[in-house]
Amino acid sequence: MTPLSARLETIVQLLRPCAVLADVGTDHGLVPVAAVERGVAERALAVDLRDAPLRNARRNIERAGVAARVVLLQGDGFLPLQNQPVDAAVMAGMSGILMVRLCEAAPQVLATLQQLVVAPNKDVPLVRAWARGNGWHLRDERMVQERGRFFTVCALVKGSGADPAYAVSGWTAEALCLVGPHLLLRKDPVALGYCAEQRARLGDLVQDGVGGLGSELASYQAACQYMG
Repeated sequence: MTPLSARLETIVQLLRPCAVLADVGTDHGLVPVAAVERGVAERALAVDLRDAPLRNARRNIERAGVAARVVLLQGDGFLPLQNQPVDAAVMAGMSGILMVRLCEAAPQVLATLQQLVVAPNKDVPLVRAWARGNGWHLRDERMVQERGRFFTVCALVKGSGADPAYAVSGWTAEALCLVGPHLLLRKDPVALGYCAEQRARLGDLVQDGVGGLGSELASYQAACQYMG
């Protein structure tokens, strides 16, 4: 089996079984390789815009002996998938702003998906808010710490009506998008460490006279109190 980092392992663990998985911005291709090796996906498409990542992905795919089930596609975001029967997708290693842009640029592809697992390297609250406003429910989320950085992985599924994940008494949707409703309710120890770090950082900025941070600081303070 292909070894994965903690972040990539979490992505694969949060995937439900699917017929065709697309890894958008695949880079090294390790996620689709692992997904087909473990039987999570029957087939996979590894998508990237640049030549170099696709070359790396090809080497990993061939080394794992899964070239018959993992196909490389070159192009921007979801656009190369417009004529592909994809029912699940993964995005990792890019900002939340870019993830939202890529999703909004290909509504036809998003309409075919039943699940979307995302691991933004920043702007996670933006992705949660986008999902909440566009018919994607937050089924689960995990946070891992890797090489001194915190990473959040969100598992989204198609849903109708209000997302029940955000029905947490005493909490606004904005605050829950910031701290993560599943992480909060689970009292996730890694998320508690992250919230404590953010509380300290924002507290220092407020003490230095930086304005406009009161609501964010209060949310992290409340999260620390709840999870601690």
